[in-house]
Amino acid sequence: MKKLVIIDGKSVFYRGYYAMGALSTSEGVPTGGVYGFAAIAMEIVRKLEPTKVVVAWDKAGTSTLKRTAIYKDYKAGRKKPPEDFYAQIPYLKELIESLGWEFVECDEYEADDIIGTLAYQATQNPWQVYIISSDLDMLQVVDENVKMYRVLKGFTNIEEMDVKAVEEKYGIKKSQFLDLKAIKGDNSDNIPGVPGIGEKGAVKLLNEFGSLKGVYENLEKITGVTRKKLEEGRESAEMSYKLAKIDTTAPVKLEELKDLEINPEQIIYALRKLEFRSLERKFRKWLEEDDFRVGLAEDSEVLETEKEEVRELPEGVIVSWDIKSLMHRDEKIAEQILNGAEFYDLDQGKFLLNPLERAKNEEALTLFEDREELRREYWRQQDEFKKYPSLYKIFTQFDLPLIPVLYEMEQKGMLISREYFSKLKTEYEKQVLEIEQKIYTLSGTEFNVNSPLQLSNVLFEKLGLPTKGIKKSSRGFSTGAKELDKLKDLHPAIPVIIEYREASKLLNTYITPIPSLADGEGRVHTTFTQNVTATGRLSSLNPNLQNIPIRTEEGKRIREGFIAPEGKVLVSADYAQFELRLAAVLSGDKGLIEDFNAGIDIHTKTAAEVFKIPMEKVEKNQRRAAKVINFGILYGMSAKGLADATGMTVPEAKQFIDGYFELRKPIREKLNKILEQAKTKGYVETYFGRRRPTPDVRSSNFLVRAAAERAAQNMPIQGTEADLMKRAMIEVSKKLPEGAELIMQVHDSLIVETEKEKEEEVKRILKETMEGVAPELEIKLAVDVTSGRNWGEI
Repeated sequence: MKKLVIIDGKSVFYRGYYAMGALSTSEGVPTGGVYGFAAIAMEIVRKLEPTKVVVAWDKAGTSTLKRTAIYKDYKAGRKKPPEDFYAQIPYLKELIESLGWEFVECDEYEADDIIGTLAYQATQNPWQVYIISSDLDMLQVVDENVKMYRVLKGFTNIEEMDVKAVEEKYGIKKSQFLDLKAIKGDNSDNIPGVPGIGEKGAVKLLNEFGSLKGVYENLEKITGVTRKKLEEGRESAEMSYKLAKIDTTAPVKLEELKDLEINPEQIIYALRKLEFRSLERKFRKWLEEDDFRVGLAEDSEVLETEKEEVRELPEGVIVSWDIKSLMHRDEKIAEQILNGAEFYDLDQGKFLLNPLERAKNEEALTLFEDREELRREYWRQQDEFKKYPSLYKIFTQFDLPLIPVLYEMEQKGMLISREYFSKLKTEYEKQVLEIEQKIYTLSGTEFNVNSPLQLSNVLFEKLGLPTKGIKKSSRGFSTGAKELDKLKDLHPAIPVIIEYREASKLLNTYITPIPSLADGEGRVHTTFTQNVTATGRLSSLNPNLQNIPIRTEEGKRIREGFIAPEGKVLVSADYAQFELRLAAVLSGDKGLIEDFNAGIDIHTKTAAEVFKIPMEKVEKNQRRAAKVINFGILYGMSAKGLADATGMTVPEAKQFIDGYFELRKPIREKLNKILEQAKTKGYVETYFGRRRPTPDVRSSNFLVRAAAERAAQNMPIQGTEADLMKRAMIEVSKKLPEGAELIMQVHDSLIVETEKEKEEEVKRILKETMEGVAPELEIKLAVDVTSGRNWGEI
């Protein structure tokens, strides 16, 4: 049987783009999306050995016209990718041509329709069809001779879907998939479905009545609120059915598309031009394994390969790039690791040895593992770690043991209330519109507030605001946050514009996207990474839950949408003044250590000492200034920064800082020593030996040098904090009772979801474990523990 592989081009390219990060050629040409696309598509195509390969693409500007004619908000609200996303498309097309694949786009037809059309034509012959996509819409097309390889989260997890898999996944017949989508809708395409009926409700209806048509023919058998929702949403459901239905009449003919012909020299040239060295090496191996040498001269320059001895792996050790992603895509390996199997994460090792290199080296991002490459990198790292035993200790005692803990946190996720987020979205959309109208009234004109260029024209030309001290580019005067802050007292529209931006950011960054990222049970599964922040701190993405504002009422309201399931509570444990305690112990500030160990209110004591007054005479504003500087001084806070934060004058703030440093001489001396080490040794390190290289502290560029100096001084304290938080997470995860699970880490706090009856036990475990996590330090750590029904309460 002939085989047809159809790649959902933009869908796979999109996954590649966001998975690979800021990958570029030596000349700065962005290539992350092209690399990701090529790595996965080439691997699957090679394994399937197809007769034809087609890449289906959405034609710019026209592909959605038929559907927007039905519903003008179809696909509305989608976030536009950055410019370098589009900049890569010509390179992608060039590579596709070199691979011998067909690139197909049609006016007024989306890629889904092209795929559906070709799949339909192929199955009439019959051919075996394989679709590569991350889009669930394609499951409509799956049938006896059509399979789908679904590219999942992180771009490293591939799910093979046939008819049986679709039916098992959704609990319906495959033929009902379109009806399911018509009822439940689709957030990603902004297809409304029947408002208020989700996937579970839709599945139940289809199991009982067979189809969308069957549901509406039997409305009298349906009672209560479900019937009301169906009646009110009938028009929406029928429209959604039309929107979601894949059109199989696109103007493309299978027989007119060329068969796949492999030209090895052409492919190697294309990979080399893009500087995809690991893919080039992989392709060379395929040439040898699959006898692709036909038509190539034996002495051809492109086939010359370097031979080097590759040592074997230690027996019984699971070695991989990105172990956590491997666990997510392979349940057996996940089970082995959770049960104590030894493992080694090359990605984490590479990052620890040089945290500034991060994930820019494309060889570290090979998606399908080349065993020879893994062995070579493993032994390179082993040799490197021998030079730095303290780094190896961190690797084996902190970073590696945390991986299974993070895996389980990602698997569990955090439960959200969809109803709460829906109400919050409605409220914020209304608020944003009202603020927008207020801006128009105050400025005397209507314009696109989100356009920096239009906003600049309104502020500096129409309203004539002063431009002295305002940054300027070739496009005009800047309207960035710092510039607007300089103007906020000069026109009543400015504070309202700042308010608009804050509300819009919350709406577009959190309130709208978070529900669409939840699974069928309403849980949001963020991804935790250890190899983004050079200090070793964890970061969170898709979505970034660590960046939800902490100290604002708006941030609290968003967090209130994250809830505990029925019968459970959320318990939060938060280190008190964590960084300041670590600064005291790392600098050897005996006075500060003694105050902390005695349980004295450190901010009141600092204010009393700086202002030379008794503690009981310290006023609120004085304590606040002391608190600001106690934390700010660790980040190089200036006199102006303190003045802005406290309402002091700049001379008063300078006097306060001078007094503070007289009081806290050990901390100032420690910060100076850190900076000196950064310059003389080229790195700084944490208490446990985690390192950060500091090449830019010698930069001739003042701004680059100043930023590097601040980063260098921050790192030992923040990095030690990160090390201890990792140790705490590892220990807490071991001690939690059944029915209690660690689900989130944010800054200095951990969050556990637990059965209500285990609440007090969990609180005790968190407090005891986290406070006792650093017995080698001469300072007491303090942990505040709270609980509640939602994240906002705690």
